[in-house]
Amino acid sequence: MSGRDLVLTGAGEVKVWFTARELADLAKARGLTSFPTSERGFQKLAEREGWNDMPATVARKRPGRAGGGGMEYHFSLLPERMQVAVHHLDKRALRTAAHLQAAASERRRIAAIKAAGASAKARRVMEARAEVVMSIEGYAISMGEDRAWGIARFLEAQAAYRQRQEIERRRDRGAVLTDSDLRALAEPLVLTAAGGFDLRPEVVEAANNRPRGRGPIARRTIYTWFKAWDEGGAPALAPAPTRASAALPPGWDGFMRIYAMPAKPSATEALAAYMGTVTDPAMGLTIDQVRGALKKLSSLEKSVGREGLLTLKSRMAYVQRTTEGMWPTTVYTADGKTFDAEVADPVSGRPMKPEITSILDVATRKCVGFAVSRKENVIAVTEALRNACLDHGIPAIFYTDRGPGYKNKTFDADCGGLMARLGITKMHALPYNSQAKGLIERFNGTVWNPLAKRLPTYIGADMDKEAAKAVHKRTRREIAEVGRSRVLMDWDAFLAMCRQAVEEYNARPHSALPVFEDPEAGMRRRTMSPNEAWAAHAAAGWQPVTVAEDERDDLFRPYEERITRRALVEWNTNTYFHQDLERYHGEKVLVGYDFHQADRVWVREFDAETGLPGPLICVATFGGNKERYVPLTAQRAAEETRVKAQLRRIGKKTAAIEEQLNAPFTMDEVIRPVAEIDPVVQPSALRVVDDAPPPAAAAGARYTNPDAELACQCIADPSQLTPGRARLLRELMGRHSGREVLRLAGVDLDTLDDLLRSAA
Repeated sequence: MSGRDLVLTGAGEVKVWFTARELADLAKARGLTSFPTSERGFQKLAEREGWNDMPATVARKRPGRAGGGGMEYHFSLLPERMQVAVHHLDKRALRTAAHLQAAASERRRIAAIKAAGASAKARRVMEARAEVVMSIEGYAISMGEDRAWGIARFLEAQAAYRQRQEIERRRDRGAVLTDSDLRALAEPLVLTAAGGFDLRPEVVEAANNRPRGRGPIARRTIYTWFKAWDEGGAPALAPAPTRASAALPPGWDGFMRIYAMPAKPSATEALAAYMGTVTDPAMGLTIDQVRGALKKLSSLEKSVGREGLLTLKSRMAYVQRTTEGMWPTTVYTADGKTFDAEVADPVSGRPMKPEITSILDVATRKCVGFAVSRKENVIAVTEALRNACLDHGIPAIFYTDRGPGYKNKTFDADCGGLMARLGITKMHALPYNSQAKGLIERFNGTVWNPLAKRLPTYIGADMDKEAAKAVHKRTRREIAEVGRSRVLMDWDAFLAMCRQAVEEYNARPHSALPVFEDPEAGMRRRTMSPNEAWAAHAAAGWQPVTVAEDERDDLFRPYEERITRRALVEWNTNTYFHQDLERYHGEKVLVGYDFHQADRVWVREFDAETGLPGPLICVATFGGNKERYVPLTAQRAAEETRVKAQLRRIGKKTAAIEEQLNAPFTMDEVIRPVAEIDPVVQPSALRVVDDAPPPAAAAGARYTNPDAELACQCIADPSQLTPGRARLLRELMGRHSGREVLRLAGVDLDTLDDLLRSAA
């Protein structure tokens, strides 16, 4: 029986019944030579002394199944020397229990120390030293000895372990082992044994905190640890912090101005460039100084200037927003995305990448509206917001970026803006903070990116370049030949595909939504879909703020302030008239307009108190515009502005090409002697008499247009389609005006299209 086996009982009482084995172990541990040190020897002693015949109050059968019929002897039956040894072990048991309680408390204290208080390495060293100190203290207590004895035994155990390692290394190298080496290998290691210090070698190495193989833990070091332990507990065992880092060299700022460039020069290149500008030798740097200073900087500090703000923010800490407790329509978030595939332009039929503006409800992740246009502008955003409000309700907050499609007078005007009239609070994300719009960014990647990959005209970053180039050439060739391409999806089919994709997304389970038991799937637990989350809120009593039927058209009409002049108001360079405006001459009114309708405007009074549109005055009609004979819609004005900008850019490219043609020669011209050439006699002019009779008048043409006649002849008899005629007809079909001429002449364009494709 070891000292660790003799402990207090669960009730806090000292053990008073002992078996023959326990008494033999006690005699062996205390060195009592007058008592047997084996279980069988103590059993013979008990038989010889007659202990087994004593009353049950001092000698009894061992209770329980574990007894196996053995005897237990009361403390009072033991000889005096044995009782003294038991008393001594009782004290050790109390000390052991107190030590174990203190060790457990100290371990809890170590776990409570914040990682911020020390580096990870310092914390590992502190924990390892605390484990070594507690192990030495516990081993000494269990053996009934003092701390000095435990330290001495630890040093011996450490030396024995290092000797064992050296012997094993020699054995592995094939060296011949001596008898003492073999005996050392056979002895148990007190340092690592469960009955000894029970320390793992890596713990001892971490506590030493020295380079591997630099020697064992010294006696003085262990005493220093115990002194620190007694004064401050485990935190005092942490290694002392290293000396403060040396200041950066004097020329560091100048070097960093060159190193912190977006081109990301290497340290060697930046140092060479910096040294070329140094005039003061004291400001010079060496490559070792530069590398040492760079090691002291964090990853973010080294990347400032070399990377943009967006890239740096992707590695910085962030705050995650939660939508718990939020009702639908509380916040709508919107963003535009350029579709990563080409479709046919609805007007020209040429390839174009449409812009899709999507609006999501933050609480349910439901896509409540979207709009498709040529670019993300106020018209597209207004259309998407109108669809969202009419179909699902008016939001309290509209969260967007700072693009021109969201930050404009149409939205933000105090009196006529959409936000003010709808009662919506608009919030903008900070610049270079796309992480704040993670919901809509995830939606774009979940819905629109996979949708684009389903089209053959997909041109995303992961598209095969060779395949994308082949499709690009094919679409351009077909448009040049027949005016349109079968590869490009037409506009109506594309809109239908977008609506289908949004419906599928709203019906698909979303990982960010609550989990419920699906009755249709046998009560299997899964996350809700956006539609199910929306329906759950509605079932709980929530109702959206809807748009009244009589306000559906006028509420989404943008209004602008204008001054009436003689019953006229002006908008978009158009003049509108109504007799009822005469009494408002010189007053401020609000003019509402439709993006797609320019023949009329809606004029309302301006409420100076609320700053909102007042009662309707009239619906003024177009008439008398000095600049245009036909009214100009907002959409048409935007299209003309875009076309003018395109023509202006083309003009600049043309001028640049002409400048290259007219550029002076840069090579030196070499003047070489030229041989003289004899003059050539010019031939005299001859008079030609045309005696041929005039050609007969051609028969009356069956078609008034020769191009249409040629097309019909080729359709009727494909053998007449020569390469020259095919080229002529392709040019006609490639022009919108040419196609119109053929269509008005009664030519079957689809049949002609198939004929030209087969001849290509």
